[in-house]
Amino acid sequence: MKKLDILTDPNPILREKAQPVNSFDGTTQELIDDMIYTMRLSDGVGLAAPQVGELKQIIVGEFESEEEKENTFPLTIVVNPKIKNFSEEQIFMLEGCLSFPGKELYIKRPKVIEIDAQDRWGKPINLKSDNLLSRVLQHEIDHLQGILMIDHIKMVRTVFIGNGTLGVPALERISNDPQFKLLAAVTSAPCPAGRKKELQQTAILTAANQLGIKTILVDTIIEGMGKIKALKPELIILADFAEKISKEIIELPKYGVLNIHPSLLPKYRGPSPIASAILAGEKKTGVSIIKINQKIDAGDILAQIEIKIKGRETAEGLKSRLAMLGAELLAEVVPYYLADEIVPIHQKEEKATITKIFRKSDGMLKGDESPEEVDRMVRVLSPWPGVYLEIGGKKIFITRVHLDKEKNLIIDRVKPESKREMAYKEFLAGNRPLTFLS
Repeated sequence: MKKLDILTDPNPILREKAQPVNSFDGTTQELIDDMIYTMRLSDGVGLAAPQVGELKQIIVGEFESEEEKENTFPLTIVVNPKIKNFSEEQIFMLEGCLSFPGKELYIKRPKVIEIDAQDRWGKPINLKSDNLLSRVLQHEIDHLQGILMIDHIKMVRTVFIGNGTLGVPALERISNDPQFKLLAAVTSAPCPAGRKKELQQTAILTAANQLGIKTILVDTIIEGMGKIKALKPELIILADFAEKISKEIIELPKYGVLNIHPSLLPKYRGPSPIASAILAGEKKTGVSIIKINQKIDAGDILAQIEIKIKGRETAEGLKSRLAMLGAELLAEVVPYYLADEIVPIHQKEEKATITKIFRKSDGMLKGDESPEEVDRMVRVLSPWPGVYLEIGGKKIFITRVHLDKEKNLIIDRVKPESKREMAYKEFLAGNRPLTFLS
């Protein structure tokens, strides 16, 4: 047996129809054995002959798993299959394909399928299945007809709106997902930042340029309304964009505006949900996908996923995890949403909490904070606005701390105002110890 080369999209052979097998001779048996060997080495659950460049109506499939016994099926070889019956009930399932390495799509197919076919020796067989085998047979029979899994999805004209790093994984995900026809990324124009007032571009602009995505730069979202409208989007994805979205934009796309929000709404609405969750000592948080309305973060919830906050997690670290989680959740929920198979959940206003924009003064230690509170402040408010004490009219920023086994606060690093950051031991060489806990 030998491993065959698997053709990948857009190879034109994948779009051709396979021909019936009339001879079950040694050449056919060798091809079948090679297909089985190739499928197993490629960690696949199914393979059709056109995928290895042979336009013959041959399918092989196999799946064994102790964790998914309900979906396990033995080595199955099908030649010249014809669909005899299929159920009216259809279900979504995640599908991959060896001809689309790295891609997975949620596709809706009949739950039960019955086929007439021949086995590898030409003997007539009848197969009926309602588990993973049903899905594999339908997928591979498609290959015999020159039909690919991307043909089963509705490609939706999409515009992405965002600025910060929370939205970068989502932008990357939808730019490489055939579910979305990404028309443009809308983001704020570069603006002066830092002491030198150098122009700084948004994380979304940087990512869009790297991905080769068209960008629309705006000072305000209303300013870009004409350009967005001209694109005729059916769906708008919003993530990490500080400006409120107008009613005109909300009502523009057929499927509305979906927002990736990094909290378990209705808790922690507003501009700082991640930082606020850590500061409050929450043990868990998550991501919500909502269809926005005119009230900030109050739209109906389409999906949520919960995660634990790690023991000493920083706001940036948690944001990075939630960004990846949000991108995957969005890609998972959109097919169901477009098929009108999601029942939106109204948020309970009485359970809503609102977060705030942090000011410089929020980093000032008052002296009545517990060690745990100071630890959380340093993890959340560094580098901006920073956690600091004022001594003799000068700020001493505390940039890194930890708690010992007795939950005492241990200062690791500090940055005196107008000086470099240094180890706390180095600071103590010429200064008194910092005392600020009550």
